[in-house]
Amino acid sequence: MAENPKNQNLKFKIQVSYEQEPKEKIDLIGFLFNCKGRLLQKQPVRNNELQFSLKDMRKPRAFRNTTKIDDLRLFIAPAADKRALKITTLKELEVYKAYEPIMVTSNEGGVSIKPIPDVFSEYWLYCKCRVTGKISKWFNGGNVWEDKPVCRARVHICEIDNIFYWINKVPDYIITKIPDAILKPERVKKIPIPIPDPPPFQFRTTPDLPQPQPQLFNLFDTTSVEMKRQQITANLPNLDDAIVQKLKTGNANIIREAIVKNYALFHPWFCLWPWWWRYFYRCKELAVVKTNAHGRFDASITYNCFGDKPDIYIWVEYFINGEWTTVYRPPIPCHTHWNYICGTDIIIHITDPRVPVDCCCDCPIGGELVFVRTISKSTSVSHINQNSYLQAPPGQTVPYDRIGLTDASANGDVSPITTAVGDYKRPFGGNPSFYMGFGSDLPNSGIYYYRWSYRQKTFADLVAAGNEDDDFIPLIPLGGEVRKGYDYEYLDSNNDTQIGTNSVNLGPKIVGGNDNLYIIPPQQPDEAPFNVPESNPLWHEQTYNMRTMQFDSTTLLGPDKSTLGGDGLYEFKLELFDQSGNLLSNISRSTFKVPQYGNASFSENAPNPLLEDPTGTAESGGTADAFKILMRFDNESCDADIFTINVNGAPASLDCCGFVNYKPGGVEADLEITFEATHPNNFAVFSFGVVKGTCGGVPEANAHGMVIDSASGYTLSSGIYSKHFTPAELLGECYDNGEGKAAFGQNLRVLTMATDGYSRVKRDAGKSAAFALEP
Repeated sequence: MAENPKNQNLKFKIQVSYEQEPKEKIDLIGFLFNCKGRLLQKQPVRNNELQFSLKDMRKPRAFRNTTKIDDLRLFIAPAADKRALKITTLKELEVYKAYEPIMVTSNEGGVSIKPIPDVFSEYWLYCKCRVTGKISKWFNGGNVWEDKPVCRARVHICEIDNIFYWINKVPDYIITKIPDAILKPERVKKIPIPIPDPPPFQFRTTPDLPQPQPQLFNLFDTTSVEMKRQQITANLPNLDDAIVQKLKTGNANIIREAIVKNYALFHPWFCLWPWWWRYFYRCKELAVVKTNAHGRFDASITYNCFGDKPDIYIWVEYFINGEWTTVYRPPIPCHTHWNYICGTDIIIHITDPRVPVDCCCDCPIGGELVFVRTISKSTSVSHINQNSYLQAPPGQTVPYDRIGLTDASANGDVSPITTAVGDYKRPFGGNPSFYMGFGSDLPNSGIYYYRWSYRQKTFADLVAAGNEDDDFIPLIPLGGEVRKGYDYEYLDSNNDTQIGTNSVNLGPKIVGGNDNLYIIPPQQPDEAPFNVPESNPLWHEQTYNMRTMQFDSTTLLGPDKSTLGGDGLYEFKLELFDQSGNLLSNISRSTFKVPQYGNASFSENAPNPLLEDPTGTAESGGTADAFKILMRFDNESCDADIFTINVNGAPASLDCCGFVNYKPGGVEADLEITFEATHPNNFAVFSFGVVKGTCGGVPEANAHGMVIDSASGYTLSSGIYSKHFTPAELLGECYDNGEGKAAFGQNLRVLTMATDGYSRVKRDAGKSAAFALEP
């Protein structure tokens, strides 16, 4: 007989049975929670019996003398997935489809429960399934598009639970929202980025993809509610009258039944409303694997044997600029592989522009080479201008000095930002990184450490900031240290191979009296000097192309080393040290490599402008003491404003109705449009557009260019652009022989040009305004 259930030393046994004995033996585990959801104990079911003993538990005072069976909650779950043994909360238990019986106490003090229903036991039989596939991306190699593998990507493999199990747990107030959202759709949230890729044929037939264009906001372009609903539902499946009638009943149970019976039909609808996903698509992560050099992945998972094959959903991460970044996570409803046939390939095309073509199976750099590649893995160091010369922007006349600028494009570029090889026009900003590659013979006793340092050469206006012999300042990494991450394999409690992550510290270190030194990493993490203990460790970024330093460019110091230098021209230097911390000099200049100007996939010996104290030539050989490079920085923000229309040289006198009289005294006036588009250092472009009612744009009034000069017929004076028009030029088809009227919208965007080497540093400004003309 069990002890009195009111006794603080609570101990009891429960017989566990099934309504219908399953075909195979199922290992079970029982979880006992208190009424507040705190896990008290978990025990395996042995010989069809659960036994709990709270006698020796450390219990809070409120629990000690008041606990009764009625206060407790019991859950029984399958133990085939060993991860269930680590559950500590009710939330974690949900995905295991646990059975919660009601515990009943007999007069004799015994505790019993009803048998486990078939609806639970059927879900507790698990089978094995192989999930295989390939991750690739279309890359443009000139005029030819190639579908290339994406290696070293993290693939998250999830299973979507059957709606039948969860539907009754969806609150009524959510269920009753569905009919209006489907039958009267008026608002659709944007699907979060990254979106799924478009069909590959679009890439094959479009070798030159256009840059995204900024959207001009038309104040007068509206639509009706009916038209919007038609646009939303145009590509959705038709619902037959029987389904529509069930949705219209307002009865939550009937609506639930309609959803379950027509679940596949509703997927395209649910795909449009992300807030529904967490209610109707419960996703359990089963495995995380990495793609190999061929972009392939392969994992074994377990799934519920009852009913259909597993429903597999996949999302993907890639290691970008020092962190794992989601690059593919499409809407669950429309991108789940329903009834997945085990062992068949799942093919995924990544379109995220941040994912590089960087797969090779045996491509370390040989010898003791140091390959200085890019700024933030995108801007080649060979495309950073090292010479001082004046050149005007394309289509404009005011020249500016191009030293320290790059001609590279950047993620986030939109029109009117354009790039062309040799047109060095954009500075750096934000948090750039130095990406380098080290030879397979490094580190060794002769070349063991590296160090980045810098000094300010000029202020933003290119006036000298110091002397040629000013000392260099050690470059401080973001976070205060440089860590190099790696993945490794381990077996989880289910004996499945999983991926873990860790990192090693490269520096800064003080060795031999020199500070701020960083270890050149070996080819693999399990090699000296790190010798990490985990199984099959692999660097997130291979040593032939890795981030060696990331820094905040707004914290660069000036010549006095105590105040922020601000924007301007900086010189950066890369030095090498031996294992004892001695600074190396007279290094063979062939040690330092940079990308070829015309093809960044190939290297060449660094030219004289990129070396300190070089001797000889890049072709004939010689020595150098270090690598160096000039870079221009700008972290300023733009300003934008649109001013009142000028009539005959004076601001229009507007009443609260907003009309501008273009015919004062019966004589047509000179109309002048003015706006401000400025940037403190002129490293910005602007786009100004005028739209007329719902007629569209007014080409004569549109303008774009770099803020350094007049553009598109607009004259620049002290940051203000202005242009004169006749009423007929602005009114166009609305002129009506001088008796017409029209409303106009103005849109101005001023965009910064700075790049962190990968993405545009956005410190933009914008303004929208409207006016109306009448005679």
